[in-house]
Amino acid sequence: MFTKKIYPNEISKQELDRYLGMGWYRMGQGIFTCHFLSFGEHIYSALWLRLDLNNFSFKKSQRRLFRKNSHFEIKIRPAHINRQKEDLYQKYRWHSFKGNISISLRDSLLDGKRYNIYDTLECCLYDGDKLIAVSFFDRGKDTLASIMGMYDPDYQAYSLGYFTMLLEIEYGIDNGYAYYYPGYIVPGYPRFDYKARIGTVDYYQIASKQWLPFEGAEVVDYPLQNMEKRLELLHTELKRYGISSRIYFYPLYETHIFSFWEIDYLKYPVFLWCDTLDGSSEYLLVVYDLSKQTFLLLQCELLGKLPVFLEELFEDRQGEQPTFLETLVVKHTIVIEESTTDFAISLSKLKRLRRFK
Repeated sequence: MFTKKIYPNEISKQELDRYLGMGWYRMGQGIFTCHFLSFGEHIYSALWLRLDLNNFSFKKSQRRLFRKNSHFEIKIRPAHINRQKEDLYQKYRWHSFKGNISISLRDSLLDGKRYNIYDTLECCLYDGDKLIAVSFFDRGKDTLASIMGMYDPDYQAYSLGYFTMLLEIEYGIDNGYAYYYPGYIVPGYPRFDYKARIGTVDYYQIASKQWLPFEGAEVVDYPLQNMEKRLELLHTELKRYGISSRIYFYPLYETHIFSFWEIDYLKYPVFLWCDTLDGSSEYLLVVYDLSKQTFLLLQCELLGKLPVFLEELFEDRQGEQPTFLETLVVKHTIVIEESTTDFAISLSKLKRLRRFK
């Protein structure tokens, strides 16, 4: 579905190229994809980016940054974790990084293990003998993927996190790589916007399974907004047939990732709730499948309410994004249609839906 993660025992450079080309990304020793993220009160779209190195040239501002930082020593070499880098990671983790990250560098890159299935390089910056920044990036056959970067907060004025990305890009150009993958950005959540500043990037569109220019992209084409718009159109169409429905956002769409049980959890971040006659015995939800471009009517049941301590994390969500906070399991798919009109007609034939009076 929209969020997947696997843990291969090994991965070739060609396989890494293929996964990156489908909007996947390395995390620890696994590799994953997602198209939605939840921060604070909201669910957002996640857009994977790619930079074409064959048509790239550094901007004036980027060349100025190279000149500004020219007195630092640069070393690009096979990645190796040592105490010096762990100390820098902890300083960065506590004083610069905003958010949750792994408790150690080894845990972040290797999931705590002592081997690495990826071909990873490190880009180290030194001020004299002092290590002030490190970034890690993986090599495929034709691609490079930026994995993580960290820097000494005392050197914040030098934009070292951004600078090491530029050094990775320079390495890619000098060594004949075709594409550079910086990870994802989250429109509406500016923390990751710097990744789109590296150059003219493309983003992976899940609906078409293509890489499209990010510049000039319509917000309505972003995954979450696309799904929400489709459901809003259907909601309007259902009103014509007198069918009562409501849109809810569903932050528990990744439950299957963390569950130990083989259960068909609902995996969509937004759905249209259709009122049934009794209002409780049967849960009929409409979702829009971006990859298949179809509406689905799902019969669901409640697995249970969210624990109280987790409910508090989402208690402020009831404003802009009405949120559903009970775990849903899919039992049956009842209706599949491509158009709002056809779907509304199909739903109008169901006797168990509540009608407006």
